[in-house]
Amino acid sequence: MVASQIRVNIEGFRSVGRADIIIDGITVVAGENGSGKSTISKLLYHLYKTTSDFDELVLRELQLRLKDVFRFLDILQHELYTVIKDRNIREEIRKDLLILRRKSDNSPDIQLNKWISIINKMAYFYSFQQDLFEEDKRIKTSTRNFRLKQIMRDVLKISTFDENENSPLNLDQISNFVESLFKEADGKIKSRPTSLFIESLRSIFSSDELPDVFYVLEYEEEIISLTKNYLSIPYSIQNVIYIDTPMMLGEEDSDNPHWDDLNELLSKSSKVDISKISGSISRDIIHGEISINDGSDFGRDFIYKRDDGHTYDLLDCATGVKSFGIIQLLLKNGSLTDKTLLIIDEPESHLHPQWIIEYARLIVMLHKIIGVKFFIASHNPDMVSAIKYISEKEAIDKNLNYYIAKKREMIYLYDYKHLKTDIDPIFESFNIALERIHQYGA
Repeated sequence: MVASQIRVNIEGFRSVGRADIIIDGITVVAGENGSGKSTISKLLYHLYKTTSDFDELVLRELQLRLKDVFRFLDILQHELYTVIKDRNIREEIRKDLLILRRKSDNSPDIQLNKWISIINKMAYFYSFQQDLFEEDKRIKTSTRNFRLKQIMRDVLKISTFDENENSPLNLDQISNFVESLFKEADGKIKSRPTSLFIESLRSIFSSDELPDVFYVLEYEEEIISLTKNYLSIPYSIQNVIYIDTPMMLGEEDSDNPHWDDLNELLSKSSKVDISKISGSISRDIIHGEISINDGSDFGRDFIYKRDDGHTYDLLDCATGVKSFGIIQLLLKNGSLTDKTLLIIDEPESHLHPQWIIEYARLIVMLHKIIGVKFFIASHNPDMVSAIKYISEKEAIDKNLNYYIAKKREMIYLYDYKHLKTDIDPIFESFNIALERIHQYGA
């Protein structure tokens, strides 16, 4: 039995009625606007982003939940700073908090130990500074304690709390809360709950609506499903990249997480070994080289050095150059491997007809030489046919799958029909445009 590496099944989500999509090499989907192609792209992207970065996402969520705890400790250290006379102790507490503020690559266990150690230290100093607080006539100790307790109550998200203004501040509650957050994060990393992916979908699509059916098979085994409690670890696809427009280049803090992810990926340092595909982009297509700014006078990160020696800020270059530049940077920094799923929405956009063919060839060669897997949504007959015929010439068409979105009668839902390598039905849909030209031009 020849099993598909990846098979994705989606039913009843937004405009997608039914889609059973194979991703073995190069998968191309075609269909009119609003047929759900971008929906499938986003589902695939956020699925594999969640599964490949699961631990990092859990730890990022943990840091967000620790923000209020850090704020409380920052307030407490400031109170201590105003009364502690020993300068060395004051600076030690401030430096401890700076350690918590910085992003850490240490394991969660090491991070937890730092948090508990610092909280215990602050509790020790606070308990031994009560006389100094009482000497500070500007603020009564009881008032200070009351405020800190109210802040603690909000941090701990509890309704009942010791509000006796004369009772000491109990920082053990903060230690226990922090320990519970780390324990919860550790449990998620070990069990990999599907809920993290579901939360991601609801955030990305700004809706509580979920697909009626969504599952992923890897070599015919179900590894991911909305009905399963956990996300298995995929093997065939270990990282995912989503390009929906070259205009995302250089955009910071956008409303599109995949733009931010891609910009971060493109900014990685290049490796010494440059693939022959990257060389072909420079030599045969853009007649120049794309690289990361090495400290020249350019204010932004990406530069285009043309063969004639002229150097330009890539953000000021033609969008076609950006399109190929993005691929070249990903090649240079080693982001494209045989375990990469590269999702490209309308790669033909902004490209001259000649460069559409070059881009199609680039897709084919990236799969043939490196093994990159593709999910491509296209409206362009040249792109659709070029991928087919170049794949046949390079003898990789066995890994090529076309789909067309067919609209159901009297309802705005589309079913994706598997065409294998037959592109005639896609061209029949393109012919509608020619009919409209004759209709409106007659």
